[in-house]
Amino acid sequence: IAYVCMAQMAFLNVMTGVFCQNAIESAAHDQELVTHSVLAQRKMYVDQMIQIFSEIDADSSGSITIQEFRERLQDERMKAYFDSLGLDTSDIWTLFKLLDIDQGCVIELDEFVNGCLRLKGTAKGVDMAKLCYEHRWMSKRLGQFMKRTDEALNFLLSARP
Repeated sequence: IAYVCMAQMAFLNVMTGVFCQNAIESAAHDQELVTHSVLAQRKMYVDQMIQIFSEIDADSSGSITIQEFRERLQDERMKAYFDSLGLDTSDIWTLFKLLDIDQGCVIELDEFVNGCLRLKGTAKGVDMAKLCYEHRWMSKRLGQFMKRTDEALNFLLSARP
């Protein structure tokens, strides 16, 4: 009886080891599948953005003006398409400015695609951290500016006869 119990325990240990090894290999393979899926979705999204860009660019100039942007986003189908991609179109001017990275008053294809990728969906933790950092930096700079301005004003007032 002891021999049979030990043989069963040894067999179960081998089976558990095989199962665990397969689970580890499967998890590694699943990570590759997830990565491949994310890359495929990104490529599909970029292709859709290129198609939208060409629809908005009415004069085929290779860039979108605020007028072209405004006119095309009046179309409910285009609004719905942007909304389905996770891009809010309620404020056209702000969306245009956010997409116009180089502030040239026109949006080129690369600006449009990269901007849409950046703005897609909700804010991420890194976006919020960057915003907090920039806010602290700007508040510090504004405080320094106010202090210098106050000192200069006091100097001017004290030098007055």
